[in-house]
Parts: sequence; structure tokens; C-alpha cells
Amino acid sequence: MISYFKKHTCTIALLILTLCIFSEEMTAQQKDSKLVTPQELNIIVDSISTIVKQYYVQPEIGTQIVTNIQAKYAKGAYTGITNPQTLADTLRADLRVINNDLHMSMVYRAPRERTTENAPSIQVNESGIWTNYGLSEIKVLDGNVGYLKIKHFTRHQYLETIKPVITSAIESLKNTEAMIVDVRDNGGGFEDMVAYYISYFFDSTEPIHLSDYRCTLHDHTYGISTDPDVLGTKLPDIKLYVLVNANTGSAAESFAYMLKHLGRATIIGETTVGAGNGASIHRVNDRFSVQVSSEETINAITKTSFEQVGVIPNIKTTSAQAFTKGYQLALTYLKEHNTHNIHPANYDQLLEFIVIPEASTNIDTTEYTKYVGTYQGGNISITVTLENNILYGQMRAKGGKMTLTPLKDHIFKVGDIKERIQFVLDTKGNVTQLMGIDSPMELTKVE
Repeated sequence: MISYFKKHTCTIALLILTLCIFSEEMTAQQKDSKLVTPQELNIIVDSISTIVKQYYVQPEIGTQIVTNIQAKYAKGAYTGITNPQTLADTLRADLRVINNDLHMSMVYRAPRERTTENAPSIQVNESGIWTNYGLSEIKVLDGNVGYLKIKHFTRHQYLETIKPVITSAIESLKNTEAMIVDVRDNGGGFEDMVAYYISYFFDSTEPIHLSDYRCTLHDHTYGISTDPDVLGTKLPDIKLYVLVNANTGSAAESFAYMLKHLGRATIIGETTVGAGNGASIHRVNDRFSVQVSSEETINAITKTSFEQVGVIPNIKTTSAQAFTKGYQLALTYLKEHNTHNIHPANYDQLLEFIVIPEASTNIDTTEYTKYVGTYQGGNISITVTLENNILYGQMRAKGGKMTLTPLKDHIFKVGDIKERIQFVLDTKGNVTQLMGIDSPMELTKVE
């Protein structure tokens, strides 16, 4: 289950759920056998009515949501639902039915079982150090392209803790010449985290205004800006690509949206969720809470938000193809803006090894059977097999099967190594040889 949350700073204390809550509670939910009583149902519906009317960002829409739920309750639509999770799922759907606001939700959490004093804790912090505060992958790709995978923008309480963690990540990539930031499947988090990340990509000595948030309850507005005094090295000139998909939500959408409209990054992938409102969570009892869109987002550049619309990528492609497209664009850019006098052939070679999904899908895999067989030359013997429509190559002496990935007609990439092979056909279309493109290998098909 994916949830979408944003930072909330209204004057009253409101607990905002993050991604980990749902996964942390699954086991406890399964153990909670207490059925929903008519009395509890009445409290839940009354609470929803009061909270939504008081907090929802668009009062007129909030009234429609409440009217719909109350009407269904009066007709007995919820009366027969005694399973707490089923009730929460039903109410979640009804909270969203009017305008598909993904921040509207009914959250069911079974009460935690009490443990003895000496019993080991089974709780883990999914949004803190257990997940490295959302920074799940940091690496340098061939061609000196940095890659940063952010799974979530962690809780506000960890802001000061995560700052040196972010700094360490940026420092490890500061010598790269282009960077891919991957927020695919990132359900969100807190806007302060987003602002701190973005701060590294500008060198302004003054804060850059990013967005405002209007809190419904007291009509209070606050804003977020970049931090000109971030720790470590800033990368204001690095070429930046951000990967998104249909599961990129809330604060992760803000990250892409802000960088896009500041003209700082190229956004690649699918249109995002469209969860632009800020949310707050309100407790009903010990196992039910209501999540409400309680803040309106107003971007500093567009004067609107991505609510219901999503972030529209600069370059649209599927989620599966977004990384390949971003990497290809980064290498092409570096080849064309070569500041270190690297021979262009080096970039060309890396580009040759990139598997372009669009091109691969045009290859007729039904013809793969003609490649199957054994190829020999000198002391080398390679057997090519076909399994589940995938070609594999295996050297008999060493074993170890390697996937042959199609690049173009009769040319394949070998496993994850920098090696390409080409099958040579005679005039009748029969495969006769296997040639190495990146090595002097020349093998003859013997069976």
C-alpha cells in the first residue's frame, strides 16, 4: 500500500503519518479480532463529519464528502461491516469518491500488544535509520554519472539528523558531471526534507522561495525555501535528471515539480500521482484515525500545485524505461559538453551498451531459435540456449550462464560486462558464426 504525506505545521499539534505506519501494523491488524460495534461506527461517522468540515482545504468539497458519507450511513451502508479493516477500506474509498483526493483516508491500526519489560522490541523505524532516512542507493555509473535513489523523504523529526547523511551522499557524488535522482515509487514525506535536498543544486547566497502552504483551520500560510548554508559541497552546475512514475506521490512530487519549474532538472518518466495537498491525521479512538487534506499547496513559480494533475514529465516514458532514458540523455549531454577532453568514442561505447527498451521490443524473438547451438574456435566453446524466450550464452569450460540482451538485429549484450557479440548469417539466413564486437573472438557454429 502506498501513502502520500506532506509536512504540516498548523498551530495545533497534528500527527502526520508516514509510509512506515502501514507496514509496521500489518501483523497487529491480523491479530485484532475485535468487531466494529454500532456504537463505534456511530462515533467514527460523527468524527469524520466534524473533522472533514473543520479541516478540509476546500470547504464546499468537504461538505459534499460529509453529506455523501452521512447519507450512506443513514441508509445502512456501513451497518453490516463489522471487520475493522474492511470498514476502513470502505470509508477510505468514500472519502475520496467526490474528487479523488489521495490524501483523504481512513486509517485502521490495531492496538499494539503489550510486552514484558525484558521482551525484545519488534518495532523498527521504517522512516529513520532502519532505511538510512530514505537514501537507499548512491553510486557512480560508467561515464561519471551520479545516481541517487530516494525511497522517501523522512519525517520532520529527523531533519537535523539527516543533514550530514545527505551531505555525505552529495560529497560522494560531487566529482560526477551529471546526476540522476530517482524518486520512482517514492510515496512522499516532508517538505523540509525536499527543500534541503534541493538546496544542494543552487549556489544562491539567499534563500530561494519554493512553495507556500495554507492551513485551512486558521487560514495560516507558511512557506519553505532553500537553505543557502547547507553543509558540504553545492552542485549548482551539475546536469540533473529526475526519474518519476505513477507511484511518485506528495513530497516526492514536490521535489520533481519544484526542480522542473525552477528550470533546474529534466523530469523523465510517467505522470505522477497528483497528491498535492498537505495532510494531517486525527485520532478517533485507539484503532481508527482520519487523514484529511488540510493544507493547500501554492508553488512559488506556478502559483498553483500538482493536485489532481500530477507532475507532467519533460520526457514521457514508462517507469521501466525511465532509468535507461535518463542514463542515455546524461551520457549524450556529457559527450556534447565535454569539459575534460575525453575522446567521444568513450561515450559512444557506453551508449552502445545501453539497452533501449523501445528498440528491443522491435526484435522478433521468434527468430531466436536460429541462434541456438554450439560455437567453437581455438580453445573457446560457447553454447547458446533459449529458455522462456530469453537467450543465454555459456562457456563449457567455465560454466556460468549469461543473459544475451538484444541491442539491435543479431547483436547482443553479454550479461553485465562490457562485451557485445554478433551472430553472422549466410545468404540463406542461416547462422554460421558468432563474432565478438569488443573482442577478437571469432567462433564457428558446429551444431
